[in-house]
Amino acid sequence: MARHYEIISADGHVETPPDPWVRYVPEKWKSRAPRLIKLEDGGEGWVIEGQPLLRNGQNVTGRNPISFSSASYWKADGSPADGAGPAEQRLREQDEDGIDAEILFPPVFATRFLEGIGEHDVYRSMIRAYNTWLAADYCSVAPDRLIGNSVTPISTIDDAVAEVRFAHSAGLRSVAFYQFPNGTGFAAPEDDAFWEACLELGMAISPHFGFGEIRAPAPKPGSGTAGQSYAAALTQRAGSHAPVFCMAQLMAAGVLDRFPEIRFYFAEANASWIPSTLFFMDDNHEIFSSAFGGRRMELTPSEYVARHFHFSIIRDPLAVEMAELLPMDNIMWGTDFPHSVGSFPNSHAFLDKAFDGKPDLRRRVTLDNPARYFGLDLDKEITPTPPG
Repeated sequence: MARHYEIISADGHVETPPDPWVRYVPEKWKSRAPRLIKLEDGGEGWVIEGQPLLRNGQNVTGRNPISFSSASYWKADGSPADGAGPAEQRLREQDEDGIDAEILFPPVFATRFLEGIGEHDVYRSMIRAYNTWLAADYCSVAPDRLIGNSVTPISTIDDAVAEVRFAHSAGLRSVAFYQFPNGTGFAAPEDDAFWEACLELGMAISPHFGFGEIRAPAPKPGSGTAGQSYAAALTQRAGSHAPVFCMAQLMAAGVLDRFPEIRFYFAEANASWIPSTLFFMDDNHEIFSSAFGGRRMELTPSEYVARHFHFSIIRDPLAVEMAELLPMDNIMWGTDFPHSVGSFPNSHAFLDKAFDGKPDLRRRVTLDNPARYFGLDLDKEITPTPPG
């Protein structure tokens, strides 16, 4: 029987031991690649250059009780744990949870913590190895259902552009990053080369819950507030959620004006905080514009958000209740599987309760919005799940 998209999770995570992707690291640097060790009190720990021992925990919760420090990629019988197996297992887990596709974000141990590797070429080789494995061995099994985000190095802008071009050529359709493309926590003019490449290639920009510095730096002693940057001023009374300062930087730096077609998707951000935050950002825009030589942005912050920013909710039914106050065409939903705050394997029960009496809104959030953002064809038959 032909199968089509009905529910898309816009936030899942690839969780994998290092061996599958480390085999793509050049031989001369394999000895410096991450490795796992068994821990006496259960589970595994990651040994990564430049980092303390990192224990598996909430990242591989699946259907199990949450463990902060002794979780494992394997069940007692030696088979892969929920969310930690090969692509074929992941498709069967989608079926069990009643979903048809996932946007897959990188595992923090296999990507973010690589930043402790000090040598440029070694670090770059690890990022390239993960992206190669993700495209060639994992998402390729069902690229319409396993929609992977490539990892972006934080070394140089040239490295960031080169990696997104590689990811596109390898078949990936979305890109994640944790800093601005220039490799720091703050916007810079050279970032434009990365934004241009993403738009040229049609790569969805999906930086998970935010990128760069989470909040504005404190002003220097004696400087008062008049010397704060425009972005920092926009976030006063509104900057407690991860994407807020990031969005303010993009607004204040003029990125959204130079690239009117650019869109950013923040996963796992939830959305019930958005109405009050946008009120305060708009109010700040009125209050503080005069402090910057009369400079005013072309749009208000809430207008920029409606035009440029998308968010996903996870266990945030309040956002559904507040739908009239939210830009619902910009809201998606995700399971966060196999992380600890998700809804697997009971996602349908969560959706039934959260969207009770709102079938049209449910379709927008769980199907139409993610399909539009990631360029998925709702009329096309999707890849069947291989037998277990």
